[in-house]
Amino acid sequence: MGLFFYTRSVPTSPSHVETAPATCLLIAQLARVMRRQIEGAAAPLGMRPRELLALQHLRDRGPAAQQALVELVGVDATNLVAILNNLEDAELIERRRDRADRRRAIIELSARGNEVLAELDQSLQRLDDAVLVGLTATEREQLNTLLARIVEQTGAACSPPVTEEC
Repeated sequence: MGLFFYTRSVPTSPSHVETAPATCLLIAQLARVMRRQIEGAAAPLGMRPRELLALQHLRDRGPAAQQALVELVGVDATNLVAILNNLEDAELIERRRDRADRRRAIIELSARGNEVLAELDQSLQRLDDAVLVGLTATEREQLNTLLARIVEQTGAACSPPVTEEC
């Protein structure tokens, strides 16, 4: 895997300047590779990354309004309905109406959804181990902490309570 052509100058001494790849481009390059790997890990279970994101959100944060999942998964409402239909057909989620607002759907992870996520967690852990093999346990923990903080700061994670929307 080669580095992107866009770099920034990093002086190593007064007379010598090396170029370091822009962090955002390295992240983009790694994201592209990781997405393919995640797709490969999820495919045997009949899942795609967007479905996995929705299921993980439901497991980690509990039941969610359908609109909150629109923001998290990054698709329009029509496409989310198709994703949720697939997940419901596979018995990975359950839909119910919000008692306070019958027009609003609340999505919950099913027991089967928890089982499938446990299988995927093992596959994703093996993927992490393969990709991050050159890092120590401490470095892996630091990387995870930093990435989680960046995701939170950029608004890439949407975690409102069920009663609010993103």
